[in-house]
Amino acid sequence: MIMRNQDQFDTTMEEQDLADNPLVAQNSFEPVEESDAGKGILRTAPTIVVKKDDSVVFEHTLEDFPVHIGRKSTNHIVLDEKNVSRVHAQILMKGDNYFIQDSGSTGGTKVNGEPVKEKEIHTGDSIEIGHFLLQFSSGNPEDERTIFDADDSTVLEDGTEVDDDRTLFYEESVAKLVVMHANSLEGEIFLDENETTLGRDEDADININDKRISRQHCKIWLDGHHYKLTDLGSANGSFVNGQRVSEKSLENGDRIQIGSSQFKFLIESTGVVKKSRMFPIVMGTFAVLGIAAVIFLLSRLLPQFLTQTPHKVILEKLWEQPTTASVSFSPSPGDVNGDGHMDLVIADAGGYVHAVDARQGGSIWNSSLNLEGGPFQCSPLLADINKVDGEFDVVIATSTLGLWAVDGSTRKEIWRGALDSGVPGTPAAADVNYDGTSDIFVGTKRGTVTCFDGRQGNTLWTVSLDAALQTAPRLADMNRDGCADVVIGGNDYRVHVLDGRNGQTIWTFVGTDVPSTAAIADMNSDKIPDVSVITPVEAIVLDGRAGSVLWRWTLPQTARPRSTDPFVPAPPAISDLNSDKTPDVILSTAGGHIYAIDGASDGEACLWDYDVTSSRKTAPALCDLNDDGIDDVIFGDRNGNLTVIDGKDSHLLKQITVSGSIVEMPVIADMNGNGNADIVVISRNKKIVAVETQSPVNTNQIVWNSY
Repeated sequence: MIMRNQDQFDTTMEEQDLADNPLVAQNSFEPVEESDAGKGILRTAPTIVVKKDDSVVFEHTLEDFPVHIGRKSTNHIVLDEKNVSRVHAQILMKGDNYFIQDSGSTGGTKVNGEPVKEKEIHTGDSIEIGHFLLQFSSGNPEDERTIFDADDSTVLEDGTEVDDDRTLFYEESVAKLVVMHANSLEGEIFLDENETTLGRDEDADININDKRISRQHCKIWLDGHHYKLTDLGSANGSFVNGQRVSEKSLENGDRIQIGSSQFKFLIESTGVVKKSRMFPIVMGTFAVLGIAAVIFLLSRLLPQFLTQTPHKVILEKLWEQPTTASVSFSPSPGDVNGDGHMDLVIADAGGYVHAVDARQGGSIWNSSLNLEGGPFQCSPLLADINKVDGEFDVVIATSTLGLWAVDGSTRKEIWRGALDSGVPGTPAAADVNYDGTSDIFVGTKRGTVTCFDGRQGNTLWTVSLDAALQTAPRLADMNRDGCADVVIGGNDYRVHVLDGRNGQTIWTFVGTDVPSTAAIADMNSDKIPDVSVITPVEAIVLDGRAGSVLWRWTLPQTARPRSTDPFVPAPPAISDLNSDKTPDVILSTAGGHIYAIDGASDGEACLWDYDVTSSRKTAPALCDLNDDGIDDVIFGDRNGNLTVIDGKDSHLLKQITVSGSIVEMPVIADMNGNGNADIVVISRNKKIVAVETQSPVNTNQIVWNSY
């Protein structure tokens, strides 16, 4: 990371050079002594202390104005990070006052947590730019004002009074859940400051009578100054703004769904104001510098204590189960019979849907739903849409008879939805009409996208796009309205983002080749989901705000499709493999390669290239199997090998051969309820094969599935 202060910027320049440099002073600061009731007050030069991750990076004295801040090396204050714009903001001096002005940055500028275009700043104000926190001091002792403007109506803690002797006031806030839909619950629920558990168990802090909710389903807890939701290995998952999450930071207004219960997360002021004395600036500076020095020494001298020791990866066959006909799509995990254990639902080419006990592989049921309609087109989707028994139901697309919704326990039809053609990928589910039931999204090979009401199967909306679709829909809240939106790609080289409420276009990206199914993750730390796709010639990451290209990575010629190894529109995988707090992109290509692309390099650096002996392999799945804190990469190939490589450097961790060519992406979950990850693959010789590991995950947790 490149950090420069003003001395490095201009100490070797002559006076004329200073005058000619556009970044250097319109105004210059000189120490001034002023009169204050007969006493001299010395105003020193203003300063900025730059922090990152609660550690001081450097301090900068503001001597010449305007002071430019950004990623570009010619700025006075250089913040070398991709989510900082090249010229991000500037500090202005107007008379005796100071102002921060955003320079049209992408990520914006905040003062004390509030987004600003231009704002006067005072001692104690905090400026947020990217992941950096800039603490401002004006150098004027009289400027140590209160952050909170108290008046006669202000309620103070413990009877303290508003005073004018450099007291810092701040307002206390509380977090709560507003019940939108939940059995036996209504109104508002205030959250514990440390941790609040939600579940069906009587010992849960918030007890919810809902069969689809696990006994200990999830928890909401305070991590420093931010609340997070963590799924506790629930069978049916936890959702924030329509997106399934294992852990996610919560923002004011987020919608949370577990089972059929829905809540809105809110943070509100209590009206209680707390106060604390400010340390003198000099003493505070020495304190933070001392802490930074200790942290630096610890990081240099004790790295062995700060790194997790990897565990040995073990792969052993757990069970295998034959199918009636060949299977070309991954199984879908979830509890469909209400016994509290994991099941797998599989659709085969003969028109049969199978439900298999994931613990040992025995059949729960099989049902011929589509013998007259041709083979199934994709993996089944599991979602509770009839709200009768609190268990997963099965939604699946057929070749000619449209969309079928079937009760997961009784196998009875719930509804059918008409489609104009076959589908290229698994449907997706999210509640977009706020009735407490997941609605179903599906795209067709003729280019229509339809949203079906989950309860009754009637059409909420349908949109006809310009060309045939060839990817599965992906869902994420792209426009920050609290509702899931649709991301889907077509044969016309376009990626479409549609509003989940009505199907209207949010944005469209026009590329130069056919895109894969998308992977969704925030790649540039702006809290908006971004879209990553693969084409036959490149990997592309698109900004979720408007669809502009964040970066591209061109595939080597040896990794491009050919007649014997065609392009497969399987999605990339996303995870931070090098611990730099920026997600990286993992992709499987033709020619026997799996690549990891450094997300922080804007597509300019490849972390590693793993060359697979077999040119045909599945899309990658991710799970930290060696318990080193970094996801490992799991895939199968046509030689029947299930392979695990280390996510950090791609060295081989373990490989096992199952019977027959592996045809689809592995599914990873705790299949037998023992708290370890298990892997399930489909082989071309009509078998489902489960492989167990000794790598810990949450009990009954679904780590990786096809949708």
